[in-house]
Amino acid sequence: MPASSHALVVYGSGARADAALGELAATRGGRITVVKLVAQEPDRSGCCDTRSVLWNEITRDLGREGLARAARVVEPHRDASVELVLFSGRRPEEVVIREARARDVDEIVLADARGTQLGPLARRRLRKRSPVAVRFLTSP
Repeated sequence: MPASSHALVVYGSGARADAALGELAATRGGRITVVKLVAQEPDRSGCCDTRSVLWNEITRDLGREGLARAARVVEPHRDASVELVLFSGRRPEEVVIREARARDVDEIVLADARGTQLGPLARRRLRKRSPVAVRFLTSP
């Protein structure tokens, strides 16, 4: 890969994802942006209903923990960043495509497809609709 290339890595926390991400960071030139997708429930408008608010806080905290793990893996790579991406829980493949376009990446990489918010149907849609190449580092 040319040094000016940029990969968007969709990360799912776990040993498989860490190993795949570590290998990618060690062998790939160019920029790497690691994103952790975190589905959020809509806030309920009720006088005493705090369930969705609490749930969203929990999922964001878990997402941040996953990102901290990813940050430790890519730390030696000088041009890597990690970001939390919040979304409604619907159509995660469209969220990934939107993030790829916004960052002008050359490829989308799924570090561990099973650990992401992308199920089998979403992965097929992503491959079909993505404006850039989609690669799986571990088998889905």
